[in-house]
Amino acid sequence: MINQIKLIQSIRPTRWQVRLRAFALALVCAVSSLVILNAAVKPQPPVADSFAPDHVLDISITLPEAEFEKMRTQSRDPALEFSKSRLERAAERPYTWFEAEAGIDGVRFAKVGVRKRGYFGSNNNDRPALNIDLAHFKKKNQFAGETRFKLHNNNQDPSQIKQALSYHLFAAAGVPAPRCNFARVKINGRDLGIYSHIDRIDDGFLDRHFGGHGGNLYEAAISDFRPGWVETFQKKNENGHDGKAELTAVTEALQSTDAELLERLERVLDVDAFINFWAVESLINHWDGFAGHQNNAFVYHDPKTGKLRFIPWGPDSTFGNQHVFVPFQAPASVWAVSYLTRRLYNHPVTQERYRRRMKELLATVWNEKKLLAEVDRMENLLRGKMLVPEPMVKMSLAGVRKFITNRRSAIEAELAQPAQPWNFTLRRSISLDDVARAKVSFSTSWSTNFFRPPDKSSTARVELDFYGRHYSGTFTELRAGPDMQNPKNAGIILTCAFPGVSVPIHFAISTPTKLFQNGTQKFTPWETGVTLMAGQFDREDFRILGFSSTGTLSLKQTGTSEGAPVTGEFEGNFGFLPWEDFDLKDLKPAPVAKK
Repeated sequence: MINQIKLIQSIRPTRWQVRLRAFALALVCAVSSLVILNAAVKPQPPVADSFAPDHVLDISITLPEAEFEKMRTQSRDPALEFSKSRLERAAERPYTWFEAEAGIDGVRFAKVGVRKRGYFGSNNNDRPALNIDLAHFKKKNQFAGETRFKLHNNNQDPSQIKQALSYHLFAAAGVPAPRCNFARVKINGRDLGIYSHIDRIDDGFLDRHFGGHGGNLYEAAISDFRPGWVETFQKKNENGHDGKAELTAVTEALQSTDAELLERLERVLDVDAFINFWAVESLINHWDGFAGHQNNAFVYHDPKTGKLRFIPWGPDSTFGNQHVFVPFQAPASVWAVSYLTRRLYNHPVTQERYRRRMKELLATVWNEKKLLAEVDRMENLLRGKMLVPEPMVKMSLAGVRKFITNRRSAIEAELAQPAQPWNFTLRRSISLDDVARAKVSFSTSWSTNFFRPPDKSSTARVELDFYGRHYSGTFTELRAGPDMQNPKNAGIILTCAFPGVSVPIHFAISTPTKLFQNGTQKFTPWETGVTLMAGQFDREDFRILGFSSTGTLSLKQTGTSEGAPVTGEFEGNFGFLPWEDFDLKDLKPAPVAKK
């Protein structure tokens, strides 16, 4: 699957590549490879506050290369994480601790614990996201009062600033939010560039925000309050009680009629606090959050009130990124993919409370001048310290600034109109199910320049079954060439049109060049496969529809010299986190921006 996504990134110029890096599950590819800097960095004086916003921590880690190799290649198994068993358990914990030496702003620690961290969006073997535990072996170790350091690699954010900016907005709105600043990280002398240094959601965090930590703390990672889904929440502390009764209580309340819903729900959920959290998620377009993707949130059961409170997490796909995993174009003013938000937005009382809170946020928190000044400050602070190519950084920052400038008008235009119910299709499952089957034959020629005009002599036949509907396609464009993001891979991009479907449909084939020869090969995760997509690659209507799960790629003619014939066929199934229904004819093209 990784190679399929890398192929997607190679099919349009940099603007498309930058945008696609922001999408989660599919977008697990990294920001370039390691860079070794020989110049020594002068140690900085220790700081009193490790989360000082104007300070970039200087963190170095040293451990045997063999141990680093083990650590960096640990990963989650997507087949397991998106299997039907996920309804019966929380996400796996595949990462283990390794012994290392560490330095923070010149202060040395001879023996600490370090491990890889993160879900799929931050998975990167070259620049792994990291946890450092100074007290893992020596309990008295601490730096500026902190013993643990959580470092996010900003894998999906070329600007590197979205997490810090997002948490700033949550905190300004009164949502209990992690502190966040930046760190420059090195492992065994190799500069890994800028990381986000994020507050750990632990007893200390709960004490600061809730005046105690005696309740259960859970993490939502593709989780929801639906019957049979409660076990997907992962308990994160040893406090409170066993079982998930408070989560079950919310799930049961959501099965109530509209007349009973709020009375039952407000007994077990701080509804006003949740609406505030939810409105900020929507305001910054945190599509990979709880409201938009049933993901990236902590939930705390406060024993003082007996109610659940939400804590934001993982907002690196914010401030302009689009959601490529939903079969619809959502309103600018709200995300309501999770069942909790769906019920609340479709209830007249809480819908009005939500819209009122969004107006309040625009009037009090969303200050374009201050936000743009904060972007400038972060850009200046990090200048010269990133490994991301400068053009990508500038383009991503320009997108952030554009989002800040235009966000108010987009939301206010919707709030000025009567609210519409959230009637989009509901997600059917959180397991990867087969949603499509395709049979495609193709004939084209190889080009070392993937952006050259397509070969006019190319031909293709396409048959697609998608959510129980059959489509016969006519190809419009076909290309074969090297995968620019992965030199070891060959790629084929087929774009086609289907009767009644107003957006183009694409099949992106990726296979290691060593396998790019006559013969038949099975689709295998992380190696050979096909990605099914819809829409224009650089427009708001772009969607990912599925990844090949089972099937074969048969190549009859291949060659990697200019003009060599490339012919073959593939047939197989495509898996995805399925929706209750998805008709390709419902997809609409994005409006063309006025020049």
